[in-house]
Amino acid sequence: MQDPLIGKQLGNYRLDSVIGRGGMATVYYAWDTSLHRPVALKLIDARHRDNPLYAQRFIQEARAVATWHHPNITQVYYADHEDGLYYFAMEFVDGGDLGKLMTQYAEDGELMAHADLLRIGRAIASALDYAHERQVIHRDIKPSNIIIARDGRIALTDFGLALHLSQGTGGESFGSPHYIAPEQASSSALAAPQSDLYSLGVLLYENLTGSLPFDDPQPAVLALKHITDSPPLPRDLNPTLSEATEKVLLKALAKEPSERYQSGAALLDALAEALAQPAAAARPSDGAAALPPLPALRQIAPRAISTRSVADRVSLYLPPPPPDSPTLLPPPENLFAPPGKNHRWTRPAAVVTLMALFALLIWGGWSV
Repeated sequence: MQDPLIGKQLGNYRLDSVIGRGGMATVYYAWDTSLHRPVALKLIDARHRDNPLYAQRFIQEARAVATWHHPNITQVYYADHEDGLYYFAMEFVDGGDLGKLMTQYAEDGELMAHADLLRIGRAIASALDYAHERQVIHRDIKPSNIIIARDGRIALTDFGLALHLSQGTGGESFGSPHYIAPEQASSSALAAPQSDLYSLGVLLYENLTGSLPFDDPQPAVLALKHITDSPPLPRDLNPTLSEATEKVLLKALAKEPSERYQSGAALLDALAEALAQPAAAARPSDGAAALPPLPALRQIAPRAISTRSVADRVSLYLPPPPPDSPTLLPPPENLFAPPGKNHRWTRPAAVVTLMALFALLIWGGWSV
């Protein structure tokens, strides 16, 4: 069905197409008719529009993030409401989300190269440390909220669920069940900066082992597993990991926030050091090897490290760039580029120029 908001104008922004939909909001590719640039416009989902507290915080947090300047956080331009629609406009990052990229690795039976994972992890850790220093918790770290741009930039987006520590919360549980921290699964009132780092730890665990630490089709059951269960040992899923890497991942997924890494930088520094170590010998079996294997169990071979980089996959798997808006003005580099650099002759321009030269030649002949 055609989205009824396509073509609608909200402030300076014309909604052109849908980028993505989630449980809390819809993101549109929009055109800023005043500044002539593309933006990503996020609208609160209809079921939350009648909640004054949620709508107020949505706008407040967007306006707070709009004052931030960090290379790994999408810039928020403006926030407002019109005709009962609450929205904020942010920079449009031409790329695809990490979740889709991870799906491609899984379909190929491969794992992301460690160097690429560390680069992505450091970018998100830096963005989180920046937000935490400003007393803001993201509360929804997951692959689909991480954008990998065509030019290689990594950007954390979707601060729509962000919580400012000075404001508190009503205690609702927010976040994505596969990545939610135990305390946040109990109540968002308990969310802390280390809750975001737990979610980042889940993402790192998933990329290094090829499996989520907890999974269940029922969100409530999944949340309970985060609260009560211990994650599978990473080296049981991927024996090529070093013992040091396993310890880093398990610390990142500790049940108590105080037992986790206290900053994103500390987590990524520890992981980089651990990944540089060779894989240890197989874990002792404690006599279990003497028992015959259960017929119902099947050993899954660990996925191999991909030889194709994230940059290669981005160029292969991202959809084509959004089409130019009909009102799009020529970019400045084309308007002012010197000849020979980004300068293209169009057929009308060439015809006009040749006609002018022909006229000058005729005029010169008559003058003689």
